[in-house]
This record gives sequence, C-alpha cells and structure tokens, in this order.
Amino acid sequence: MSLVSSFVCLLVVLLWLPANRSLASVLMRWDAGWYRSIALQGYSWNPHSARGQNVAFLPLYPLLERAVHALSGLPVGDFAVPSSIVLQAVAAALLVLIARGNGASERQAAIWVTMFLVSPPVVFDIMGYYSALFCVLCFLALLFAQRGQRWRVAVVLGLASATNPIGIAAAGAFILSSLIEVATSGSVTRRSLAVFGAQALISLSGLIGYLLYLFERFGDAGAFYQAASGWVGQLALSTTIERIVTFEPVRVALTRYVVLPTGSGLSFLIDAAAALVVVALIITLAATKGAWRTFGFWVIVLALVLAQVQSARFGREFSTTRLLVPLGFGVGVVAPVYGALTRPRLAIVMIVVLLAGTLVFLRHLATGQWID
Repeated sequence: MSLVSSFVCLLVVLLWLPANRSLASVLMRWDAGWYRSIALQGYSWNPHSARGQNVAFLPLYPLLERAVHALSGLPVGDFAVPSSIVLQAVAAALLVLIARGNGASERQAAIWVTMFLVSPPVVFDIMGYYSALFCVLCFLALLFAQRGQRWRVAVVLGLASATNPIGIAAAGAFILSSLIEVATSGSVTRRSLAVFGAQALISLSGLIGYLLYLFERFGDAGAFYQAASGWVGQLALSTTIERIVTFEPVRVALTRYVVLPTGSGLSFLIDAAAALVVVALIITLAATKGAWRTFGFWVIVLALVLAQVQSARFGREFSTTRLLVPLGFGVGVVAPVYGALTRPRLAIVMIVVLLAGTLVFLRHLATGQWID
C-alpha cells in the first residue's frame, strides 16, 4: 500500500511538473538541500551571522545520507528519495502492528494505515526529507512502549532526539512519565533511581551527543538553538509558558482567519483545528475506564510539543502540523479512537478530505510553492 501510494504521488507530481523543472529538482528542495549539503560538506557555524545556518538541523538523517554515500559511492540525490519511500513503508507496517496490539481488527488496521498513507504530510515521504525516518522511530517507540520494553523505548527515542525537536519533546515526556512511575511505585530504591537515570540519559543521547559535538567543533553547544534565529526568532521561556497556558496560538489562529480567510490565514486555522483535535483525543482517553495514567502521559507530551512549537514559531503559528503526524496517529490507534474513525462512512469521508489536501500539496510541490 505504501509503495503504491508513493508511486501515485510521484506520478501526480510529474503530471503537474512545469516543462522547465525536473522531478529530481523538486524532490530535493528546501530542507532536503540543507541535509544533502550537511552530508557532503559537514556543519559550519558563524556566530556573527543573522542568517539561518545548517547547525540548526539535527544530525541523524544527514549522518545516514553520508554513510550510504560513503559505502555506495552514489550521489545523495540518487538514494535520498528511494530511502524515504522505503522508510515510509516500514513506518506503515509498524503502525499496523501498533493497531493490532491495541485490539484493532485487520479491517480497522488497514483503514487506519490507509489514512496515514493518503494524508498530506506523506508528500514529504517522496522527498529527500527525514520525515519517514522520524515516523519509523516514533512508531517503534510506541510499539516498544506498548510491549513494556522501556530500555528499547529509550534507545529509539535517543535516535529520535537527534532527528527532530519533536523527538526531543517525546524523550522529555518519556523521562517525566518514568519519574512519575518511580515516585508512585511505593518503593524507591537505588536500583530504580539508577535505571531511571540511565534510561533518561539514553533517551536524550542523540541530542546530548550533538551538543557535545558542537562544543568540541565550534566551542558553543548552543549553536543549534541560536542558528534557528535566522528563520524563526526566539521567545523568552516565561512568554512561551504564558502563551501555552492561555492557548494563545489557537485564539490568534481563529481571529486571524476571520480577518484573513484566504492565504496563510487558512493554514493557521488548520493548525489550530489540529491542536484542538489532539486535545479532544486526550480527553477521550481520559474518559476511557482506567486511562488516567495514559491521560497524564499525553498531557505531558502535548505540553512539551507546544513548548517546542512555540519557541520555534514566534508564538504565532501553532505547529508545523506534519511534525505532529506520528504522535497523532500514535494516539489515534488507541481504542476507542480507532474504532470511531474506522467506521466505514466516517472513514470514507476522512480519506476523501485527506486526499484533497494531499493533491493540493502535490500541486504546490510540482509548481514550486511553499508547503512546509
């Protein structure tokens, strides 16, 4: 299903591709170009520059590109897109396993993975982006968590923390949930504290390793955060927390749409709606019998995601919605959510809506319009 989805997406891009553009050029645009340059030339850092710099990009995906390039001798552009397509197929298979583990029927699992494969962010899975790799890591962490394999969760989240800031947020949620579990266990021992500390360090090992590299190479571990200011600017922590608590991003998105119902106003409205859906999923889980621990875990996840998003997006845009896709689908396969969304009539409506959005993304990709 994943390979068919990718083939159809590529075909649609070809149909809309202007005569003066090549397929390879549009599939290796934007962040894909940054990752390729990092893989081939490494990181650079100028603390006096106000422009965006490549140290703002976490290292796992360009390291993977560099390794494949060194072993095969192929240009990065030749395998970046095929590897994304293969990784998306792996992510889809993992999502099926998660759904089955939560009691979904084969039909429900097939419908759920179909919705994953036709949602607009899959457009990034036919590009030289890290998105498919990140989905694989998120779904692996959820699968291991489902099976109670916390050491494996920590290892996978350690890799995720070197892939994307949402991976850092997920590792933070894992650490806090582990701390709550230790504190409420009734018997806090040296061994339990040692296990907690080791798992916490491992879950953030990718980020820690990158910061140590930046300190060793450039003498500044904070270059990762500072370099992003060329694109997004920075907010004080107190301002970030205040805007999260007051749900300011959603309120601003709604009022902005009223003033500007076309253009970027619609994008902000969609992001706000996505955030409200995540909140609704959390409330649904809390209302399920015996789900209060799950409720607390996802509240922590949402808070950390909001903190990351706020600091990265001026406090005005709620999220780059595609980054929330792994978490959204991870929550969604938990009963009773998957049961509701895979009812035939509702599933058909959702798939049609998702396909419409995907076609918009594909057209924008083919014609060079910004879709990030």
